[in-house]
Amino acid sequence: MNKPPVFVVGAPRSGTTLLRNMLNRHPQLAILHETQFYNYVYTRRRAFGDLGSPRARGRLVTEYLSTERIQRAGLDSEGLEARLLRDATTYPAMFASLMEHYAAAQRKPRWGEKSPQHSLFTETLCEWFPGAAIIHIVRDPREVVASLQRVPWASNSVVTNAMNWRRYNQAARRSSQQPGYLLVHYQNLVRDPERELGRICGHIGEEYSPAMLVPVETGRRSPWTRLAGEAVTTQRLGKWQEQLTAQDVALVEWAVGDELGQFGYTKAAGAPAVHLIGRGLAYAAFDAVRRRLAYFPAVLYRLLAPTRIAREEFWVYRTTRAAREAPAAVAIRKD
Repeated sequence: MNKPPVFVVGAPRSGTTLLRNMLNRHPQLAILHETQFYNYVYTRRRAFGDLGSPRARGRLVTEYLSTERIQRAGLDSEGLEARLLRDATTYPAMFASLMEHYAAAQRKPRWGEKSPQHSLFTETLCEWFPGAAIIHIVRDPREVVASLQRVPWASNSVVTNAMNWRRYNQAARRSSQQPGYLLVHYQNLVRDPERELGRICGHIGEEYSPAMLVPVETGRRSPWTRLAGEAVTTQRLGKWQEQLTAQDVALVEWAVGDELGQFGYTKAAGAPAVHLIGRGLAYAAFDAVRRRLAYFPAVLYRLLAPTRIAREEFWVYRTTRAAREAPAAVAIRKD
């Protein structure tokens, strides 16, 4: 690949999947979908060890390829294991090999990846891949929180979800001094997708392609990614005003702090009362404990057997797995 890779990052429910799907339709771009490489691999590099060792490399490749996340990432499994065992002699080389394999299967010359959690990882990505394009998509935090409240895998706490929006976007913006960084606002993308995609293509050195706006059938989708695979729509803009209470809005705006204005959004509520903040923080703590207990086996695997990625993943995503099997029961969740 002559041109540097393209990475799509942003907080969960910010339009990262929508933007990835659009870019992936470009005839020159193959954007791999959510490898969770940061969480599954890079944060455990001390446990797995030096990938220059065939034994360590083999253990990681076997474990990583057995995860459900990788099995549904859209990778062509034929030859992937052999390729990784041969080429993944370092952690950057392993990540590059995954993306290269996907691009080769798509018969496209330029590769990249989309994982919201890689917002926490962009500085390292820029070190690994000089000149990499970091496409940071940001969405109104109230829309993000309203959306997170309705999916089974997120916290039930508006404070927790708002703080996560702040954390992800602060982390992604740390790479804003890199020449490859570009900030994209979700509302601009859905209101005028042709103009915004043209701006993105100009930034990464590619010609705009009308194919980017044509939905492609990709098989079964989860309830929370369905809209991202369809035609672009503005129907979700402003929905938070119906889905969040006035107290929720005040808590979200308090939790994200100055980031609200720094990313171009304006306040809609006054400062929350002290007792409301206390109640919101108390519920966030309660919900964190509840989630730890629900995923207790995963916590044990992470602490005691961090290389057992697939077993940890099973427990972390058991709620999501149940949702896929019975989406009507849990796709829409109320507080």
